[in-house]
Amino acid sequence: MDARSNPANVSDGLQNSSGHIGANTRYRLTKLGEQMARLPIDPKIARILLAAKKHDCMAEILVIASALSIQDPRERPLEARDAAAKAHERFTDKQSDFLAYLNIWDSFQRERDKGLSNKQLVQWCRQYFLSHLRMREWRELHHQLAQTAIEMGLTTKEAAFRQPPSQEQLRPSESQGDQDLAAKLKQKQLDKKQHRAQIRAAKEAGYEQIHRALLTGLIANVGMKSPDGNDYTGARGSRFHLFPASALFKAKPKWVMAAELVETTRLYARDVAVIQPEWIEQEAPHLVRYHYFEPHWEQKRGEVVASERVTLYGLTVLPRRPVSYGKVAPEEAREIFIRGALVAQESNLQTAFFAHNKKLIKEITELEHKSRKQDVLVDDEALFAFYNERLPELVWKDEKGGVWGSEEGGQTQSDKTTGQNGQANQRNAGRVEQAAHADSKDASNREREPSSHTLQNVSDDPKPKKQPISPKGRLKPLPLADIRTFEAWLKTAERDNPRLLFLSRDDLMQHAAAHITEEQFPKFWQTADGKFKLSYRFEPHHPLDGVTITVPLTVLNRLHAPSLEWLVPGMLREKIQLLIKALPKQIRRICVPVPDFITKFLESNPDRQAAIIPQLAHFIAKSAGDMRILEQIDQDAWAVQELPEHCYLNLRIIDDGGQELAGGRKLHELQQQLGQAAAVTFRDNTQEFERDNVTAWDIGTLPESIKFARGKQQLTGYLGLQKEKDGRIALRLFDTSAAAEQAHRQGVIELMKLQLKEQVKDLNKGIQGFTQAAMLLKHINADTLRDDLTQAVCDRAFIGEDELPRNEKAFKEQIKRARSRLPAVKEALSRYLQETAAAYAELNGKLGKHPLTHLLRLRLQTLLAPGFASHTPWAQWPRLPIYLKAMTLRLEKYSGNPARDAAREADIQELEQMWLEKTDSLVKQGQPISDDLAAFKWMIEELGVSLFAQELKTPYPVSVKRLLKEWEGIK
Repeated sequence: MDARSNPANVSDGLQNSSGHIGANTRYRLTKLGEQMARLPIDPKIARILLAAKKHDCMAEILVIASALSIQDPRERPLEARDAAAKAHERFTDKQSDFLAYLNIWDSFQRERDKGLSNKQLVQWCRQYFLSHLRMREWRELHHQLAQTAIEMGLTTKEAAFRQPPSQEQLRPSESQGDQDLAAKLKQKQLDKKQHRAQIRAAKEAGYEQIHRALLTGLIANVGMKSPDGNDYTGARGSRFHLFPASALFKAKPKWVMAAELVETTRLYARDVAVIQPEWIEQEAPHLVRYHYFEPHWEQKRGEVVASERVTLYGLTVLPRRPVSYGKVAPEEAREIFIRGALVAQESNLQTAFFAHNKKLIKEITELEHKSRKQDVLVDDEALFAFYNERLPELVWKDEKGGVWGSEEGGQTQSDKTTGQNGQANQRNAGRVEQAAHADSKDASNREREPSSHTLQNVSDDPKPKKQPISPKGRLKPLPLADIRTFEAWLKTAERDNPRLLFLSRDDLMQHAAAHITEEQFPKFWQTADGKFKLSYRFEPHHPLDGVTITVPLTVLNRLHAPSLEWLVPGMLREKIQLLIKALPKQIRRICVPVPDFITKFLESNPDRQAAIIPQLAHFIAKSAGDMRILEQIDQDAWAVQELPEHCYLNLRIIDDGGQELAGGRKLHELQQQLGQAAAVTFRDNTQEFERDNVTAWDIGTLPESIKFARGKQQLTGYLGLQKEKDGRIALRLFDTSAAAEQAHRQGVIELMKLQLKEQVKDLNKGIQGFTQAAMLLKHINADTLRDDLTQAVCDRAFIGEDELPRNEKAFKEQIKRARSRLPAVKEALSRYLQETAAAYAELNGKLGKHPLTHLLRLRLQTLLAPGFASHTPWAQWPRLPIYLKAMTLRLEKYSGNPARDAAREADIQELEQMWLEKTDSLVKQGQPISDDLAAFKWMIEELGVSLFAQELKTPYPVSVKRLLKEWEGIK
C-alpha cells in the first residue's frame, strides 16, 4: 500500500500542481513535502489530505482519498450494465462524482450498524452491484490513513471516522397549538421551506469545503467547457470529454475538476465535480500567473487601474478584473497618474494648486479659441515634464502616517541633482517598492501585456534579488498612483514649498499672444437692450465652432441681422478675406494686396448696422475709380456663397431661467420659430403699460418707446393700439418699432371707427355701383369684397399718408380730417372700382381659348386676388383699369407677331423672377420689404403697358433697360 517506493509516484509528485515537494533542482523537501512523504498514497492524494485539515473536512476526505487509491468498488458487468447503472443511481450526486463515494460509504455503514452478518452484507453489495472485496479493501486503507493522520496530528480519533448523517425529521412549530387549521397549514408549509433551506445551506457549505481540499491535489485536472462544443479545455492546452458514466455527463457544467484523465478512444475525465474558478486562485496562488493589460487612469476610483487576467497552465481562470496598477508597475503607473489626473485634469482634487492650474489653463485655452490657432498653450508633454520633475518616483509612509517623497523625508525628483548617490538610492528604492507590494502573489507569476503606456518590462526572473529595505523598517514604500497617496504626500511637501505645483503663465504659454485683446475679442455684445455674453470655441465642424452669443428670448425679435454679420473685430478680417476670395478673378485683382485692402475698408468706417456685402462692393468700385464695376458684381449670388460656419455668429436663445430654447446661425429661422413666443414673453409682467378694451382716447400720450427693467436687463418697448382677435381694441407693448407701427395704424383706424359710427355704418351698406361691380368680379365673394373695400376707404380717409396720432389732441384732429375726406375718398374708390370691374369683364369675355389665356389668368389672380383693395396702394388705383385694358390690347395684337410677344414676355418674367427671389429672401430672413422694392412691382406692371399697349401711355418712362438700372440701385 506504500506509494513512496514507486519512482513514478515520486516523479509525478515533483510535477504535481502543488509544487511543494521540489523546491529547487536538488528536490529538497519542504515542510509540507515532508508531511506528504509520511502518507503511503499517491502524492496528489496526500496533498488533499493535508488540505482537509485546513478546510475542516478530514472525515470526508479520508473516505474519498482512500476510495481514489483503490479500484472503483462499483461493478458494471456487461450482461447487466443497465441494472447496475440503475442500482448505482441511489448513490449519485448531481454535482459531484466524489460525493458518490461518500454516499456508498454511508449506505454501507448504515447496513453494518444494523448488525448484519457478513453473508448479508455480501448479498447487499450484490444487490447494488458493489464489490464486497473492494469495500473491505477500502475500509482497511481508510483505517490506515486515519491512523496515520491521527499520528501526524492532522485530526483527532473522534473526528477521523465519519458517521453517516442522521435523517433529520421536520419539527413542527411550537406555536401551532393556538392556531386554526388554515394557519397551521400555512405554518407547516413555512416550516418545510425553512427545513429544506437549512439542509441546502449545510450541504453547500460542506460541498465547498470538500472540493476545495480536493482541488489542491487535482489542480492539474481542472477544465473549462469549450463555448463551441461539448469538450473541455484543460491545463497546458489539453482537451478532454466527461466520462459517459459520470453523473455530470448530461449537465456539462462550465468548470469541472477530475480525479484522473484517462486516454482510450479519446481523453476522458473520470470522477468529476463542479467547481468555481475563483477557488483555483485561492487554493493554488503559487501556480497561477497574472497578466496585466490596458492600464489607465480611472477618475471614479481615483487611481491607476489595469485589467488583470489569471491563468493556470495557460488556462484562463479569470478573464478580467480591475486591480490597482501601482502595485504591479509603480513607475509606469506614476506616469499614467501624472498624465491622467494632473495633465488631463481628470480628477476631483480639491487643492489650491489644482484649482489655480485648471483656471489658468482654461484662460489660455480661451485665447486659442479666440485666435483660432492652437499655438498658445504648451502641449501635454511640457505639462508632464513640469509635474514629473516635481513629483517623487515613490513615496514613503512613516509610523505616524506621514507620507514623504524620500526615505530622508522630503527629497523630490528635483532634488536628485545633488549627486549620483542620490540617484542610486532612488533607483534602489523603486526596486524595494516593487518587491514590497508583491502581496501574496510571487513576482515571477506577474506578467504585463504590451500597452501604449509601457515604459519598461517587469523582470521575468522567478527569484528577484532582495534589495535593502528602508532604514530600521520604519518607512513603508507606496506607489504614487492614486489620489489618496498623492494628497498625503502633497500635504507634507507643501510645508516646505506651498507653491510647489503651481503653474505660471510663462510655464503654459508658447508666446505672449499680444494680439488677442479684449477689444478684438470682447466678452460681451453691446446693444441698446444691454450686453450679452460671448463665448469662443475653436473646433471645426462642431455646432458651437466660432463665436456664440447668448440672448434672452425677450430680445430675439429686436436683433438686427445685418449687425450680426460683423462678428467681433478679431474675426472680421478673416470673413472679409473669404468674401473677397469668392469674387470673380477680374474683380478680385482690385483688392490686391488683400490685407491692406481690408485695412483700408475697415478704416473707412463702414456702417456696422448695415449689411457687409453692399458696402464692400461699393468700396471695391470706389477703390477702382469706376462705379460701373458695381454692375459687374452680382451681390445676390455673392451673398449666397457659403462661408465656413465660424464666419457666422452663432445664436443661443435662453429663457428667463437660463435654459436653452434653440440655437443656430440663421436669425430669421429662429425668429420664425420663436418670434411669437418672444413677443409674448416680452410682454410678461408689463401690465402697468397695457390696457384692455380701449373705446376712446383716454390713454394719454403714447411715447415712442419705453425703457423698463427685466431682471438685470434694461429693455426698450414700443406702445401701440392693437385690434384683438375678438374685435376689441387694446393698448399693447411691442418688442420692435416695426411691429408696433403696423399694429398701431390698424388700432387707430378701428378706434376712429367707433367715433364715426354713422359714417362707417353707411359705408358698410356698400359704395355706389358695388352691386354691379360684385357681379362682374364674381371670382371674389361679395361680403369679402365689401369688407375689403370698406377697409381700403377707411385706411385712406382716416390715415392716408398722415402721421399716426399718439395723443388725444392729435387723435381728435385726425377725426376731423377723416370726416371731411371720407365722401371724396368714397366717391373716388367707387369710380375706380367700376372702371376696374368693367375692364375686367371686357378682358374676361375675350380670353376664351386664346393662346395667352392661361398666362393672363395667372396675372389676373395676382392683380385682383381677394383682398386686393386694401393691398393696392392708393396711387395705383387709377392704373388698375389701364393694366386690364393693356392685357385686352395684347390679346388683339398677339396674332400679328407671336414671336415678339413671347420675347417681351420673357423680359417681364425675368424681372418678375428677380423681384420674387429678392422678396422671398427678405421674408425668410425676417427683414422688411423696402418701399422701393414694393414700388418695383408696380413698375413691372407699367412696363407691360409700355410693351404691349404703348398707346395707353405710362405716367413715367419705363423700359427693360431702365428697370434693370433701377434694380441695381435697389440691390
